[in-house]
Amino acid sequence: MTLTLYRVNTPGQDINTLDSNEKIIFNATTDVNVLNAFITAVDIQNTTGIGNNQAAEQDLGDHQDLGSIEQLYTITGFVSKRDSTPDPTNTIDILKKWDDGTKTNDNFVHGRMGLAMTDFDQYEIVPVGTGSDQVGLIWKGIKWGPLDFDRLPLRADFVIYMIVDKGDDQ
Repeated sequence: MTLTLYRVNTPGQDINTLDSNEKIIFNATTDVNVLNAFITAVDIQNTTGIGNNQAAEQDLGDHQDLGSIEQLYTITGFVSKRDSTPDPTNTIDILKKWDDGTKTNDNFVHGRMGLAMTDFDQYEIVPVGTGSDQVGLIWKGIKWGPLDFDRLPLRADFVIYMIVDKGDDQ
């Protein structure tokens, strides 16, 4: 399965119109001896709000389903043959730029990140920044490591966390 993670900046941008420094195609090859990015696991967790009546001993003290709150996307993978040479198309540099950058902007108030997955497209997220159907992934963070300096070929393991923001206007 190929997974593409991308970040949009302005309306009209999509996975096909973005520069190479705004998207990463994971699992495009099996060669771990050159600089490549791989996904080993994707975890999608739906969270539902469960309300709890404060007067639990009363007749209306049951739990109540308040509906879907958000989806949490956890993407586990690694970058092979890591290279410290600064390069705007280097996978590690792109991930760091996304981690350091703004997570929303005036055009995409519910997130700038998009996700495309072959063979599992039911959970793809395409950022939409206008109208009543605004949606996007918000970059929550990345965890690097452990970095194993003795492993050959070299690799840097990571876990990316993103959420689907439903927002107040959904």
